[in-house]
Amino acid sequence: MRLYAALALAYLGWVDGLTSTPYQGKPSTRREILLHTGGLVVAAPTVLAYPSSSSSAETSLVPKVKAGRVTMSKTIQGYWQLAGGHGKYDVENVQRVMKDHVAAGITSFDTADIYGPSEAIIGPVAKDLGPSSCGVNTKLCIFNAGDVTKESIRSRVLKSRSRCGGNIDALQFFWADETNPKFVDVSLWLSEMREEGLFGELGVTNFDVNCVRKMVKAGAQIRTNQVQHSALDRRPIQSGQAQYCAENDIKLISFGTVGAGILSDAYLNRAKPGGGDIDSTSMRMYSSTASRFGSWELVQELLSTMDGVAKSVRDSGRCPDCNISNIAQRYVLDTDPTNGCLLVGVRNSKHIAENVRTHQFVLEKGEIEDISKVVEKRKGPKGDVWELERGYM
Repeated sequence: MRLYAALALAYLGWVDGLTSTPYQGKPSTRREILLHTGGLVVAAPTVLAYPSSSSSAETSLVPKVKAGRVTMSKTIQGYWQLAGGHGKYDVENVQRVMKDHVAAGITSFDTADIYGPSEAIIGPVAKDLGPSSCGVNTKLCIFNAGDVTKESIRSRVLKSRSRCGGNIDALQFFWADETNPKFVDVSLWLSEMREEGLFGELGVTNFDVNCVRKMVKAGAQIRTNQVQHSALDRRPIQSGQAQYCAENDIKLISFGTVGAGILSDAYLNRAKPGGGDIDSTSMRMYSSTASRFGSWELVQELLSTMDGVAKSVRDSGRCPDCNISNIAQRYVLDTDPTNGCLLVGVRNSKHIAENVRTHQFVLEKGEIEDISKVVEKRKGPKGDVWELERGYM
């Protein structure tokens, strides 16, 4: 629960700043940003029919995924990094990086109301480019259910919508305490707001399959489900959640697919990350996932197998520059029964070409089987999505 405690504190700092004076400079640290970027004047927008977003780059190498009435790029830009714990950054440079990704066909953004100023940084970019060129997915994260009302939820949705530039493609709902059944009521309220046109589609994130089932049975119109999902973390598959989503027209949005770079050429035949390697919140999170997967020797066996598959892909001419990260991402896509999306954390423009390259090929059946043979040796993570992080395991 440490991760969510940190995010909750970030959210509280962000909310506290909503009445402060807007910052006019270029903040670079988490503290500076939280103190200075919260002063947005939020007015309730006129509710219109929701505009379906689609990229104007019809020739993009990055495919599109239809989730209900919205269209997303099959790789999505993720901006958890703007919440802090990933070093300093310059806002104007971040916004240039966002536009570079859109130009390459990675046209969807992912953020959350608890990611510090992330929504407010993405918003001007999304507004400038327009909904025909890009779309924003954000999250409504609820940690304290005691004072939740329909009116308070609506207010938060409107504030997020304003910060995100006036449109939200998918509003993804997170609920910290799954033992409190009020999350079902909230999902129905959000479904009503979707019908009003406050956002394009309702999504959820980090619920177990039983909770997703309860919301769907109650009538919630859920179209996306964001989950940690990689060769190192097969909980969406082993729990049956991915299959349930496929049967109910819910697209998975998989994050952590390369494990902060652990599933890359950089860690092949290398010692286990430690010390100075653990230099960000993401690396701490995914090195823990790798440890639960099994011994470092097993991780190396996985990397070696993926390296062999990458060589096969290169030799066959399917993707001349294919690497381990491409194979790791492709493995998730090609074993996802929902035909969903990948979410990649973005810090700069260095990996744009690499992330686009993932969509130049598909894995053959034998290649998937070779990787799966190693994955099946794993020790964990056990259970369903996010049970471990909630302290249930």
